[in-house]
Amino acid sequence: MSIKSESSSQSQTTPIERTPTRNFVRLLNQYLRPYVFWLFLAAGLTFLTTATTLPLPWIIRYLIDDVLVAGESDKLINVFLMVLGVMVGTQMVTLSHQYVIAHLSQRVKFHIRHSLVEHLHRLSLSYFDRTQTGKLMSRIISDGYAIQEMLGSGLVNIFTDFLTLIVIMVVLFTINWKLALITVVVLPCYAITHRLFAGRMRDTSKKVRRKTDEVMMNLEECISGVRVVKSFVKERYESDQFKKKLDTHFELNMHQNVMGTMWNAIAAFISGAGAALVLWYGGILISEGVLTIGTLLAFHAYTAFIYGPIVNLISVNVTVQRANAAIDRLFETLDTPPLIQDRPDAVAITKGKGHVALDGITFGYSDQSPVLKNITLDAESGMNVGIVGPSGSGKSTLAKLIPRLYDVKQGSISIDGLDVKDLQLSSLRERVGMVPQESTLFSGTIADNIRYGKLDASDEEVVAVAQMANVHEFIVTLEHQYQTRIGEQGVKLSGGQKQRISIARALLTDPTILILDDCTSALDSKTEAKIQETLNTLMKDRTSFIIAHRLSSVIHCDVIFVLVDGEIVESGNHDALIAQGGLYSRMYSRQYRMEETAA
Repeated sequence: MSIKSESSSQSQTTPIERTPTRNFVRLLNQYLRPYVFWLFLAAGLTFLTTATTLPLPWIIRYLIDDVLVAGESDKLINVFLMVLGVMVGTQMVTLSHQYVIAHLSQRVKFHIRHSLVEHLHRLSLSYFDRTQTGKLMSRIISDGYAIQEMLGSGLVNIFTDFLTLIVIMVVLFTINWKLALITVVVLPCYAITHRLFAGRMRDTSKKVRRKTDEVMMNLEECISGVRVVKSFVKERYESDQFKKKLDTHFELNMHQNVMGTMWNAIAAFISGAGAALVLWYGGILISEGVLTIGTLLAFHAYTAFIYGPIVNLISVNVTVQRANAAIDRLFETLDTPPLIQDRPDAVAITKGKGHVALDGITFGYSDQSPVLKNITLDAESGMNVGIVGPSGSGKSTLAKLIPRLYDVKQGSISIDGLDVKDLQLSSLRERVGMVPQESTLFSGTIADNIRYGKLDASDEEVVAVAQMANVHEFIVTLEHQYQTRIGEQGVKLSGGQKQRISIARALLTDPTILILDDCTSALDSKTEAKIQETLNTLMKDRTSFIIAHRLSSVIHCDVIFVLVDGEIVESGNHDALIAQGGLYSRMYSRQYRMEETAA
């Protein structure tokens, strides 16, 4: 599987280091505050859920002391009606509470995923050069789910749990202050367990998130590269590699779950010890005639309202520690600034004439290895410019600089006398039509892919550009014609068909500047000749850059620049370059002989 470069001179600014607590507060402020109504409604319903069960211990005391011990069996119907009323009320509140919690957590997850994708679209290409697709998918899907789980599993219950603790403590001290003191004695033990487990849980959670990234990246590569895998008979190898990552992921997850289970188990043991102390001392008070059996059982039931919220808080803490790594990664991505963005005083470019000038351009994806060196060229309005040279000479890189997909470090690029850095990105890229070397299509219909260049284009416009790109005749032979779904990345189409659709998509935008990045390389000579004839007509009113390996594509260009190792070594029209007898002439002779041999 291919691995993307980890370095780039265009690398994004390193995000500011933030503590987990600060990021957690940012999460609440940025993603929960818009839903403050739902948050308070959830908190209120949570408290009501607890409040509706508070009468149960007193009903138990009433049953024992006032009904059974007193021999008032006719009052049993009252007990039945009271318990039934409490249960009906509790279930009604619980259903409302669960709906509100689900709505709140789903909305927050939606907000997080949308903001991540929206921010990713603003980031520069260099970020994607060094960040694997699987890692980004993990952050959008897995991290969003982890945060949703944290919210849905009881984060909004924290406030009501604290409120419940205060109310129940008042009730317990009102019933019997001695038993209440015994209940309070075990509470510091919870703080000790938190100190023992919280940090370890947070560290393990970060390891789990990192390993999840690796699993997602490996999975994405296996699926996207399945044709290569099968071609080289490496199915077993890829399965074994994926299994190794899953094994490590399994071990980390088990370690995390064991720690969480131990934390909850210790908390439950502390609660049980506290309840045992209450029953032991309560029994002594009953034997002394200070306390009734019904009151002790009611008191014991109320201790669950003390220990229960504390155990809940620990369970929430376990989930929070798991989600902390996801929260940190969320803001690590959101704090990554777009390297290429509009200046405050950027202006919108009009359609203009399309005069493009590159002055002393030097650029490299890393500071140590410049790809282009001191490139100077001038393309007058309506001029056709050919860019040729050996593989790796920087031709495609040069094409990416004009629409500011990357920013130059030295020199300048101007369009109609305006530096591209002073132009609004949206208006600049609307004026530049680009057909890349690798045609990227989406999994919709053919019409959708062509219309992507101009979403409001009519069917007639779509058909017109398809005819110009010499792809209409192929499309109408399909069962559903323009409504044919082409599969992921255009998998149902040949390379030449995909490139012709890409050409149609670019033509639909009616660009002032047209960049064709070796876009006819996958076409046979006959089809290339047909498209080239159409392109020659279309390029008359546009400034065009034709990047090509086949020199037949640039023969009719007004000027041709020959790149070698990122430098312009020759320039001129076809006849002048042939007469010079240099690199271009040798390249042309070699290709001409190869075509003759093939014929």
